[in-house]
Amino acid sequence: MAVDWSATSWPAAVFHPSVALAAAVAAAAVLLGYAYSTYHHGKWRRLGVPHAGGPTPLLGHLTDVVMGRVPLVHLVHALYGQFDGCRYFGIYEARKPVLVVRDPGLVHSVMVGSFAHFYDRNASKVSFKHDKLFDHIANLRGEHWKAVRAKLSPTFSSAKLKSMMGDMNECTERLIDNLNGQITTNNGVVDVNEASAQFTTDTIGRCAFGLECNALSNPDSEFRRTGRDIFIPTRRSAILNFIRLVDFGWLLDVFRLCDLPDHIYEFFGNVLETTMEQHKTGQNNRNDFISLLVKLKDDEQVNKDGTKLFTDEILAANSFVFFVAGFETTASILSYCLYELAINPEIQIKLREIIKEKHDENEGKLSYDMLKELKYLDMVINETFRLHPPVPILSRVCTKKYSIPDSDLTLNIGEKLLIPTYSLHNDPKYYPNPEIFDPERFTDENKALRPHGTFLPFGDGPRICIGK
Repeated sequence: MAVDWSATSWPAAVFHPSVALAAAVAAAAVLLGYAYSTYHHGKWRRLGVPHAGGPTPLLGHLTDVVMGRVPLVHLVHALYGQFDGCRYFGIYEARKPVLVVRDPGLVHSVMVGSFAHFYDRNASKVSFKHDKLFDHIANLRGEHWKAVRAKLSPTFSSAKLKSMMGDMNECTERLIDNLNGQITTNNGVVDVNEASAQFTTDTIGRCAFGLECNALSNPDSEFRRTGRDIFIPTRRSAILNFIRLVDFGWLLDVFRLCDLPDHIYEFFGNVLETTMEQHKTGQNNRNDFISLLVKLKDDEQVNKDGTKLFTDEILAANSFVFFVAGFETTASILSYCLYELAINPEIQIKLREIIKEKHDENEGKLSYDMLKELKYLDMVINETFRLHPPVPILSRVCTKKYSIPDSDLTLNIGEKLLIPTYSLHNDPKYYPNPEIFDPERFTDENKALRPHGTFLPFGDGPRICIGK
């Protein structure tokens, strides 16, 4: 049977003005959405910057990352190899143009020589205005960061570290007992990842907070449980991060949404309040991180504008980041180091013999000065940092207009750069056979052969990790 496709055969409702209007509005919405999500996607092409192709609307080059198919570090590493010979290349982080710097000289300039142009790690506090643990030393910006950094730096003086050796030795003895117990009960199998996390939790608890965390003897202790909860991915945090990615982070401020579960905010608030009170009343006379915070708060004078540098939120946030950075990154590198020594027994034997010799010379005592003399141990740890950097990608935000030397490219305030630490650490130009674990890369002679900007486990410049 023949079908009549003439206009007169269609239902009259299809041509109703309200239907036509709805269709026009829908089409306009789609076009506006597309224009919004791709508005900046032509920037690198217009500027003649080498760039990755095929950004998708809204997500840019992060589609596979957002979908969980590939970690960001692997995506950037693949592009790093693709743009071999280029000093930098462009990608799109969702809608935003981001410059990835792969030339060590330029990396060093951004982080050290031209630091005044790249003061900050993030552009603003949008989406974190109600997060009580956000304003720590890693996230603070500009002069606020500079002032807090200067006040907190004495925490890591040589004298302070020497005073902590007794606590560290006691935690180390507990770690040895824990490992021996695992060997006995698990037929020689040891969970070094969990043991390292328990050890660093106990150590940071004693040295920074003056508290007995007991994670090595009780894996379900409150400190260890809280440490685990901080790093457990949740659907909530994934959704909030997606909202930030597509530039709607301001909604999180409007609805007062935060990433972490409420009990984590309560835990660190209570820990800070309890430990500071113990110091003030004389129950705790230790010269630890909390004692420094107490002194800073007591000695602080109100600024001319009526504000204080060390508010309760600033104190809580920095307690939080010292705990997290102190236990998690140290535990990670410790477990990777033990793993590399296990699969490279010749290096393990050499290191053990050197440590035993020094230990015997020091009458069986482990001291700060003895550790400073263990050059080969330092080489082993640095090689672990090279292969397994705790922060595989660093970020900086342009805070002052910057023209890249020997190029036509100028970065404007607020534009973001990525520094691919993992890729630089695994570039055969700087580290031949980079997949091989070889501590000899870090002899004084070999270090001198490499340019600045090729070894960045702690970052570099004024914003280098305070606990390096």
